[in-house]
Amino acid sequence: MESAAFDVFSTGLPEGDRPMRIKMGTVVPKMGTTVHLAADQARYRRAIADALRHELGPTHQAIKTAMRWTGASERTAKYWLSGERGPSGEHLILLARHSDAVLIAILTMAGRLLDQRQRCAGCPARELVFQNLGQESKLSEGS
Repeated sequence: MESAAFDVFSTGLPEGDRPMRIKMGTVVPKMGTTVHLAADQARYRRAIADALRHELGPTHQAIKTAMRWTGASERTAKYWLSGERGPSGEHLILLARHSDAVLIAILTMAGRLLDQRQRCAGCPARELVFQNLGQESKLSEGS
């Protein structure tokens, strides 16, 4: 009597008769509503970069200032100023805390400014005009 080697993975079919194994990938089918985030992300990155360059200038000192404001690395700040990447939420808040240009860019992208009457730090009244549930309200330093 002949003993055959035990093969745990054997299908019982001779090797030539076994079907070819189909490899499955990790491709997720596209379904539902298509959301075009790439255009919005590019607009966001460009707006923040423009605001930072407008306020801080194009020098290496601008990178150092953005690093100091946020605690981000030099490479990260360079990405922001070049518009290659945009700041994350925490960094964005810290930038807006220190930069009026970034704050105005954020409010403009969010559609929260009623018109171009917004003021900056150098303006006498230091007020921003907001749209609050269809009502106009002015926030100034004293509020």
